Order: sequence, then C-alpha cells, then structure tokens
Amino acid sequence: MAKQTIGVGTSPNDGTGDPIRDAMIKVNDNFDEIYSSYIAEGSVTTGNSTVNTVISNTGGLVVSNSTVSTVANSSTFKIGNTTANSTLTGSQLNINGNSTLGSASVNTISLMLGNSTVNSIISTTQIKITNSTSSITATAGNLTVGNSTVNAVVNSSSITVSTANISSNTLTLGTSTDSANGYTYLPNGFKMNWGKVSANSSDGSALFTSAFTTNAYVVVATSNATGTYTASVISQNNTVAEIRTSNATATTIYFTAIGK
Repeated sequence: MAKQTIGVGTSPNDGTGDPIRDAMIKVNDNFDEIYSSYIAEGSVTTGNSTVNTVISNTGGLVVSNSTVSTVANSSTFKIGNTTANSTLTGSQLNINGNSTLGSASVNTISLMLGNSTVNSIISTTQIKITNSTSSITATAGNLTVGNSTVNAVVNSSSITVSTANISSNTLTLGTSTDSANGYTYLPNGFKMNWGKVSANSSDGSALFTSAFTTNAYVVVATSNATGTYTASVISQNNTVAEIRTSNATATTIYFTAIGK
C-alpha cells in the first residue's frame, strides 16, 4: 500500500480538509502497513557506523562505499559485477539459474580463485578442473585423475587404490633410515629392520633401529663365514633379536626382521 496523506485543507478551518473520521482511518491504515510489513525507501543508519545501508523499493540493498553491491528481493540475491546471480528459496541457493546448492542437483558452476585461469565444473558425479592437463572425476566409489590408471575408493576412514602404476621411486610410506643399520615401512602396516651385529656362541643382541609396535614376526640372520660361524636366531621380540653361532670367536652377522 502506498502512503496515505491526510488532507489538511488550504487554510485553518476552511472545511476543505479530510473529515476527522476519514483522517483517522488513514492513520490506522498507515500504522497497520508499518506493523505488518515495513518497507524502507530511504537510508537506514546503524548506530554511529560510517557505512550506511540504503534500501529501495526496487529490490536493492546497497552497502555504501563498497565496490560490491548486493541486490536482494524475495527471490534473488545478486552480488553486483558478477556473472552469476543467486536465487534463494527456503531450502535452496541457485547460482546463475543452473546450479542448485541444498538439493540433489548441482550442475555447471564456475569456481574462480583470485585471477586463476583454472575453473572448477561441478556436477552430481564429477569435479573437473578445466584448462589443466588433468581432470578429476568423482563418483560414489571412485576418484579418477585424468587418464590415470589409479582409481581411489574413498570412505570416512580409508582410501583404497585398486591399481597403481608408479614410474619412478617416488612412493614414500612413513619414515625410514638409510644406513647399514636401518628400517623402512612396508605396505599393509608392516615394517622392516636390517643391520649387522657381532655374535658368537654366547653373545649377539641385534637391536632394531625402529622398534616394532607388536613383534618381529620373521628374523633372518646370515654370515659370510662357514662352518661353526653359521648364525641362528634363538629369540626375538619387538626391540631385539638374539643371534648366536657355534664358535666362541665373534664374527659379523647380518640380519633382516619383518613385523608390525
């Protein structure tokens, strides 16, 4: 409803103004309009803020001194100078009339980072990074990078790779020590320790560079000497393997241990 102005006549008590009852009806109608649905056509100043908010009846909400203007009405939320318009409903946000966030359908949408020339195309089944040498396609069970032969199955706790082709020595599992006595992690949570120890018939404690969490399942010991210098593993745990020979003279024994 447009504002109703009370007629007050040309001069005092000239009888040309609105009757008192008609004037009060206009007053009540104006108050009812304000209380039911307030529409501001001028400016709204918040406290002592230096930024004023201007609201117009054309659907505009403008924050002054800003390089980005926001236009809002009952169905559209538009950020000025952009190529995409946002349409808001009770449960959805539509960007540029093609994309819907908050429902089952999300179609062509551009994601731009700064001045980047890489845009992201999002749909219900894939995320594609355009202008790049590889595209990423995501489905309910797979993540495919370009023409890669590596497919990843992802859930809340793991990523399962069905086939992996690695062209060079670029796969790193955990940490390792590259030395005469060292260790490295293996697939499936296993770990391998290796090294050398001086052993004889009464002594030979091979300490693991990195202790196993559970135990060393297999320990293999070898010697460059023959006869009574042949090595035997008499016990093992998660930190050490006891190695002995049949000779009282000590010799160098080499060992490899695998465990978890």
